[in-house]
Amino acid sequence: MKVLRKSQWQFNTSAGGGIGCGIFSAESGMFVLDDRSRHLYQYLYSGFGPNFSSSLTSLLHIPKFALPKFVIKNDELSGSGSSTAFDSVGTLFLTEAFKGIDLQDPKSLEGGTIYLEGAAGYLFGGTGSLMLLGINRELLIMGIVKPDLIGMAIRGAPAVLTMAGDNEGLQNSAGVGFLLGQIAYKGLYIDN
Repeated sequence: MKVLRKSQWQFNTSAGGGIGCGIFSAESGMFVLDDRSRHLYQYLYSGFGPNFSSSLTSLLHIPKFALPKFVIKNDELSGSGSSTAFDSVGTLFLTEAFKGIDLQDPKSLEGGTIYLEGAAGYLFGGTGSLMLLGINRELLIMGIVKPDLIGMAIRGAPAVLTMAGDNEGLQNSAGVGFLLGQIAYKGLYIDN
């Protein structure tokens, strides 16, 4: 069990896109955090992993419009995305593994990431994520081969980010995914 405390750094915005085919999904995106001095820091993330989803129109027993379908060996391809113009919210938490009172160095969130993501939508939809940030990359890679090390990697995560936002795309599903990936700090963010 992780003990979380809210960081004074504030979530500012996010954007991203993802595709799913069969039981796997891949995505990439960015989020921006605002420090106490009002500097905006940009981070890029990417992830890949299994997802479990069902047709939203089938679950709700409602008629569906004809969406274009892309079939790859009996699996349907779907995708969605968002820009910084879409609504998004989030909160950054620090864990007991974080050394210090609050973030000082924006690079301390770089590293591997493990996250859970839930999404639902029919053309337009919403996504919510819980991301562990700053995980030791070597432990995460070794954990793929030796799953016992995933627990050690999770315990060493210094921060947790929750995000939720709107999206749109060729989608007709509700589901959840478990993704492994990485976080990279990209410097100051300039809002255009």
